[in-house]
Order: sequence, then structure tokens, then C-alpha cells
Amino acid sequence: MFGPERSFERPKGTVSDIDEALFERSAISKRIQTPPLLLSPSYKGIPSKSVKTSIHSSCTHGSKVKAIHRVISRSVANSVLPTLRSSQSIAMALDCRANWQVQMQVRTIPARSADRSDLSHTVISPEKDSGHTSSLKPPTTPIHLPDEIIIRILDYLAALHDAQASLASVCLLSRQYYSAAISFLYHQPILYGKNFDPFTRAICPSINLHVRRSPLSKLVRILDLGKLVHQGSKSVTARLLGRTKEHLQYFRAPQASFAVNCLPALAKCQSLRTLDLSLVSESPPLADLLRTVARIDSLLHLCLPRSSGFGVHSRPTAFAWPARLEHLALSGGIDDHFSRGVVAFPITLRSLTLEHCPHAKGFAVAHLLRTAVQALPRLEEVRIAYMPRLSSHALDSILLLLPQISKLSVSVDYITPAMFDESHFNHKTVAPLAVFEAQGFEPDRTATIEDKGVFSHSHLRMLELTNSGNPSVEDKISPIDIMLAIDDNVLPALRVVRVAKSLDWQGATLADETEALADALVEASKADWDAKQSQYMATTRKDSLVRPWEKWAGVWTFDG
Repeated sequence: MFGPERSFERPKGTVSDIDEALFERSAISKRIQTPPLLLSPSYKGIPSKSVKTSIHSSCTHGSKVKAIHRVISRSVANSVLPTLRSSQSIAMALDCRANWQVQMQVRTIPARSADRSDLSHTVISPEKDSGHTSSLKPPTTPIHLPDEIIIRILDYLAALHDAQASLASVCLLSRQYYSAAISFLYHQPILYGKNFDPFTRAICPSINLHVRRSPLSKLVRILDLGKLVHQGSKSVTARLLGRTKEHLQYFRAPQASFAVNCLPALAKCQSLRTLDLSLVSESPPLADLLRTVARIDSLLHLCLPRSSGFGVHSRPTAFAWPARLEHLALSGGIDDHFSRGVVAFPITLRSLTLEHCPHAKGFAVAHLLRTAVQALPRLEEVRIAYMPRLSSHALDSILLLLPQISKLSVSVDYITPAMFDESHFNHKTVAPLAVFEAQGFEPDRTATIEDKGVFSHSHLRMLELTNSGNPSVEDKISPIDIMLAIDDNVLPALRVVRVAKSLDWQGATLADETEALADALVEASKADWDAKQSQYMATTRKDSLVRPWEKWAGVWTFDG
């Protein structure tokens, strides 16, 4: 009637288990002094509707008893156990609050290695973690520096050779640093092939100035395009001169992209002080170029192109010079027609350079020095080099022709020791007679030993000897020749001698003579200082006295 008997497994959560759970629940409730938790109504002997339905659905008495156990177990498990878990959490929280000791479990933090696929785990103990956390300080706000201090720092930074990249990085820090560093960045931009196009787009954002004007163009003071060969064009060079004309002070023209169309923009650069056209391979007409630069009243330094030509049909009235010109470098097509008085130099000239003149001959250069250069009252420095048509003794008379200069730079290719020899009177054929008569020289009388000091050059303080590349010129001038000139009072004011390394004055052959010459120059400079010591003591402190023989007097070498 009841069917075959089957093995019956006791289900989880039976009455005995539930009783034990309820007992633990009541103990926890009394401990935390909270009201007893409400249980399911089915446990108090009042079966719910779902329980009644499940019981009456059973057919046999045994199955009815099993069903009651199953329903009660499921109801208690669903209602009592979550309540027990929450009670345990509340009790744990109260215990932790009373003791203020929290037992933290050991945490594992994944740490990334160099390879993202490998992940290693680092174990951090609570003691180390708490100590690391306590050592960290809260973040603070950045210190605000005044603009004056930032500008002072940037002033030192801009003086470095490779400061352009650093200044560009400073501009990216903040708006304050950008406003302080942008003027230093564009003051003297270093331009080469890769950055020339971005610089051009920044200065000239549009072809027409009235369409879009760049505020960066007013910051450019020095524009050196000497490193450019085929980059850019002649129109781009003219456009850059037009945009930077307001405050441009130095301009060095590129080799292949300077032409006649740049002259109108160049004439408007009224703040320009130095104009270097020495690298221009295709020079515009020299008369037009000089008329253009004559309009720049502030121009002080001018270097003409090596490709410039004066031409035989040039009139003296066609050439004009800037009103304040002080330094002039002549190169290119200087011929006999030019040297015979076609061009008159400005009286404000203080420095003159003659270089890379392939057509100039010795007698023409001597005539130029005697007529146009000697009449300059403020001339202090003369430099002559790279003149291929000059003879080996073409400039032996230069000290007699230019008695007013204090600095002379001449190539040893064109001089001999006769320029220091007072008994060598071949100079009278090229030197003006007034120069000799003013110093007590009689052309018809033979020189004697009593004439020592007649040709004394009392203004020359620095002599520079260079090498133009001709062979067998290393031994033309030796240190002993200059020492004899000092002893004979031909060069009484000479204190500095600069020599190119290619002349080998530091070699084993001339090392002793060079050292003796250096000692003589230093002793002469020390004597000058001793003579003026009382004057220095009256105007300066003793600890700040400048001793010339320790600073610049002597023999110096340079690359060349």
C-alpha cells in the first residue's frame, strides 16, 4: 500500500541543525542586547499557505513527514541564516569599535613588470603599509615666482649655446612661463634646414600682411640665415625682412635667396645695425645696394658680397654710405678703377677689412690706402687677407701708410721683415712725403744709426699675423723680427701679438723665441701699469685693480 521502501538521506539544514543555529542566534542577540529577530511563521507551529499546500499534496504518511521536514528546512535556511550573518557582522563591528584594533588581512598587490604579460605579486604587510602611508605628505600647491625672477633666470639660460631647445620647453610649462620665455626664444632663432619652414609659417602666417599679422615677428632681433643654402626662396627672404623690419638689428643674408626684390624691404629696417652680405653668391647691382643701405641711418656694420662688382662706368656720385657707418668689409670686384678714387669712404669709419678681392693688385691697394684710407681720422683697425694678386712684399709699407691705426691684421703672404726695418726706405716711393717730413725724415739723406726711432709707430697695440694659404710662408716673419722692432722703438706701444697656428710659432724651432717675445710684451705692459698705478689707486680700490699683463698681454695663437 505504501509502496517499496527507499533509502532516505538526511537533508542539510534539518531540525537538529536548525535548533543549534537558533540557539547560537539567541546567544548573540542577548550579548549585543538587541531585540530577538523575527522568524518565519512556519517555525512557530503556524504553517503558512505554501506549507499547507505542500503537505496536502503528499499521498502517503511517510512522504508527508518528509515533506514537512523539507519545507521547514528550506524556510528556516532562507530566513534565519541571513539574519545570523547580519547579527555576526554587527557584533564584530561593535567589538572592533570598543577595542579600536582592526586586524587587517594581508593584501596582495599586482605589480607590473617590464613585460606586460608577466605579472608578479608583491606582498605588503600591514606594518610596512602603515609606515609608508604615514611618510607621505599631502600635496601642496606650486610656488608662484614673480615674473622678474623668471626673466632673470631665463636671461642666464638664453646665454647658453644650445638654449633654443630649453627655451622651447619652458614655453610649454604654463602661460606665465610662456609669456616670459617667448621673447627670449624668438630674439635670436637658430635656423637651419629642418626648422626654417615652421619658423617662416610662424612669422608669415599669410602672404598678405593685411590678412593676418603674427605678433611673433616683433620679437625677432637677430635674423641669421647663413646656414641656409637651397631652403626658401627670394620672395620668402623679402617677406621675412618685411615682417621683422620694426625691431630687426642684425641680418645675415643667405647664399642663394637674396636678390633685388629684397632691397625695398631692407630699406625699411630702420633699426638695423649690422648687415652681412658676404655669403651672397649672386649680388644685386652694387650702386642699387649702396643707395638702399644709405637710407638706414642706424647701420654701423656693413659687409659687401664677395660677388659684388663696381664696374668701370661707375660714377663717384652713384655711391653713398650710411651716415653712421663704423665698420666696413670690402670684397669682390675691387679693381684699379675703384682704387683710384671712385669711392670715398665715410669719415666715421673706424674699421676697414679688405678680403677676397681677386682683381686687386699691389700698387692699386697701396694707392687706395694712401688716398682714401689714410685720410680717415677715426680709423683704428685694418684687416687685409686673401688677396691672390698681391706680391710677397706688397704691404711692407702699411705701417707707414696708416700711422693712426691701433690694430693691424695682415697675412704674412704679403709682408716681409722689411716692414719693421727702419733702414729699409723703399717705402718712400709709395708713402706720402708729408708723413716722412712730419717725423723728421729727409729723403735724400742716407739713414744712420742716429735715426733710430724716426719711423716709430706709436699707436699700434695689437698685431695679428694670419695665413692666406700660400705655400712656404711659415718662416717669413719670426718672433725675433718683432722683438728687434720693439728694441729699435719701431713698435713702442705693441702689447699683443696674435699668430695663426699654421705659422707654427709653438713648434720646437720657434718656441724659445716666442716665449722671449711674450716675456718682453708682458714686461712692457707691467711697466705701463706701474706708470699709471697712482692714477688707478685714486679711482679704484686696491683689490679690484686690473693687471693688463695678466689678462691680455703676450703672444696668443688662434685657429687659422
